[in-house]
Amino acid sequence: MLERFPENYARHLVELLSAYQDSGLAPPNLESEVAPGDDGKLWGHVWEAMLYRHLLNLGFKPQTAGVTKAGQRGPDFGIMHQGIRIWIEAVTPAPNGIPSDYLEPPKRGVVRVRRVPQEERLLRWTSVLSDKRKKLEYYRTQNIINATDCTVIAVNSCRLQDYAMNDLGISGLPFAVEAVFPIGPIAFPITTEGEPAGDPINITRYTIQKPNKSEVRTGNFLDPNYSNVSAIMGCWQKDMLRNGIDLTAVHNPLATVSLPRAILGANKEYVADQEGDHYMLRSL
Repeated sequence: MLERFPENYARHLVELLSAYQDSGLAPPNLESEVAPGDDGKLWGHVWEAMLYRHLLNLGFKPQTAGVTKAGQRGPDFGIMHQGIRIWIEAVTPAPNGIPSDYLEPPKRGVVRVRRVPQEERLLRWTSVLSDKRKKLEYYRTQNIINATDCTVIAVNSCRLQDYAMNDLGISGLPFAVEAVFPIGPIAFPITTEGEPAGDPINITRYTIQKPNKSEVRTGNFLDPNYSNVSAIMGCWQKDMLRNGIDLTAVHNPLATVSLPRAILGANKEYVADQEGDHYMLRSL
């Protein structure tokens, strides 16, 4: 680590990863996978280690589901809250489809203007959510997750940019919200003469296009197929040097088993309440 990062940062990562490895919850190949050469696996394990530390700080005692008969590992963490078991599956999306110049660190003294790849990043969110939803369903079929258990997909988007100041998308809301509800960019209503005609609002966006022009749905928490997912969490940080981590939690209104609110230490938490024939999204 000292060869790859500044000393203070390297020691912080080593501390996080060592505590995670000593917990007995980390995969057995953690040490070899954080060696130089595969940054994707490094940041994936760092995110797991961050979640482990975060859950401990909240007073939980994380456990593991063990290994399936086929040798596949179950969800990353299991915690208990007032008799309810909550499974957390962590993922760090790879930067597939993200322009390479957006991933490059800035050079000292060089000023560049770059397009922010909003839709490309959102596509990575929707892709990993789809994959993890299927994995959670598989765990149910293997009786690793019970019908009465909550499930949470925890996404860290740190690999989708060189450096992020926040987790906000083009809607002005976190990517975790944009990936599960059809909330699009902010639009300003104007008259035919080009004059302002009201306050700016978010327009609906039910799909985004992949490079091959196929449509990908963004309203995943309005899809009954996602009812096996209680909530998602989002984060964008690569460390816990800022006195913890900045988390966004988004609850699924169609979840078969609802996640209790305000228990996972999220800085931002969103719920969608049904009002007649529509849902009203609000922040707790």
